[in-house]
Amino acid sequence: MDWRARLATYLSERLPSASAVEIVNLRGMPAGASNDTVAIDLRVTSDGATFDVEVVLRPERADGILAPYDVHRQFRVMRALQATAVPVPAVAWYEPDPSILGAPFFLMSRVRGETLPLFWYANSPRLTAAAAMLASVHSVDWRALDLGFLSAEPEPVSPLAAEAGTWRARAERLRISRAPLVVTLGEWLRANEPTDARFALLHGDPNPGNYLFSGDSVVAVLDWELAAIGDPRSDLGFYAALHTVFGGMSGSAGRSLLSDAYEAVTGQPQNNLDYYEAFGLYRMAIVTAGWAGRFGSTASGYSMDAIARRLAVLFGPRWEA
Repeated sequence: MDWRARLATYLSERLPSASAVEIVNLRGMPAGASNDTVAIDLRVTSDGATFDVEVVLRPERADGILAPYDVHRQFRVMRALQATAVPVPAVAWYEPDPSILGAPFFLMSRVRGETLPLFWYANSPRLTAAAAMLASVHSVDWRALDLGFLSAEPEPVSPLAAEAGTWRARAERLRISRAPLVVTLGEWLRANEPTDARFALLHGDPNPGNYLFSGDSVVAVLDWELAAIGDPRSDLGFYAALHTVFGGMSGSAGRSLLSDAYEAVTGQPQNNLDYYEAFGLYRMAIVTAGWAGRFGSTASGYSMDAIARRLAVLFGPRWEA
């Protein structure tokens, strides 16, 4: 029995009133650099009636640039957000048993919409909508939703501690925790965390490709694998850092079109964005090390150099001092 038949059997067991559950179509979906996502069209027959149901399968990868993966963590975040103003696909049937498909997985509803490329290049109604949605994410009462498990520490002393521990562990797993740039930048971040830092729910990677749009409205926020607890500016800083590694047009002092739009929709000035871009660059240094392990070291070496040059732009040639 191949995995499609096993999945159909699995779903039949979870829909006991159905006389038949058939997988009529499946296809890979556009996804980011790290996710596996499969669109599945189900045909469910019950009491002589037939229902076509569109779902998305998210299996857990065994390895990859952001390993270790945890689809149960994503499932818990998305289920908690069902009760909020943040639109996410409805999730169902998390399955930890790898015997069904060879890995843990969950299924979620399929939301129709349009995704965008990695960068914003101009102001637009969609940029405003994305910034407003990111502000909604940051406004979620994560404590009331029992999302404290997203913190790297049970009782973190600061927002940086809540978020950075996961990245230090990932660096250790990739055996780059003692790389000079990672060590020096990590120490600098701990010594210079802004005094106005506060705790909030973070998406982790708020690039345009992680939003689904219908017209100018956000109909779903996707890809919660990097969700965390930290300062809201960390999301803005990570988006700014993506420009360095992927060839976007970097702004000044950690600013970007997204941070400008975020300021406009919240009415709150965002200070110390250069610090949070530096934290984003710290994360990207670790991500590129993951790429080096999978695809060879050339690209990683180039990215590390680009990150060091950007840090020099932000903080001067002796930023590490």
